[in-house]
Amino acid sequence: MKAFLVIAALVFSFPAWAAPEGFEVSSPQTLPEIVFQDENGSTVSLADFKGKTVVLNLWATWCAPCVTEMPDLNELQKRLSDQGVEIVTVSMDRSIEKARTFYKKIGIDALPLYWDSTRSLGFDLGFNGLPATIIVNTNGQEVARVSGPLNWLDQEIEAFLLTVENADGQ
Repeated sequence: MKAFLVIAALVFSFPAWAAPEGFEVSSPQTLPEIVFQDENGSTVSLADFKGKTVVLNLWATWCAPCVTEMPDLNELQKRLSDQGVEIVTVSMDRSIEKARTFYKKIGIDALPLYWDSTRSLGFDLGFNGLPATIIVNTNGQEVARVSGPLNWLDQEIEAFLLTVENADGQ
């Protein structure tokens, strides 16, 4: 009950688009077609997640801040999966095998394994480094972005993600 009250207080303590520190919020932006592969090599599109709030996180095993935040993203997926939020982490490694080995080594069990075989997705989205994250509303539009690592288990971030849905950025 106490946790619910804390989250409720956070949700109502800031306007819907007064984002937590580290988030760059914008009015909804149309995204280019975003495609990547699942662990079996099948093509996956961001459009496949329409109707959910998506945290699209680009990462790599050679990126120390990325490696540090992956367990938190895994836990965040466990917390929010039944609330319409999907954490989609896309590896930018040269091979999916590196990401697969990493997942097994640290026990990532709530995040499907995705990979950008072209390793160009970050540049296509205007990022120059990793980790890089965009927040996508239920209509498939970018409403916020993060360059760099975050403490994804911060209650303010969780509350913010629960307010996104089809918000208009105002």
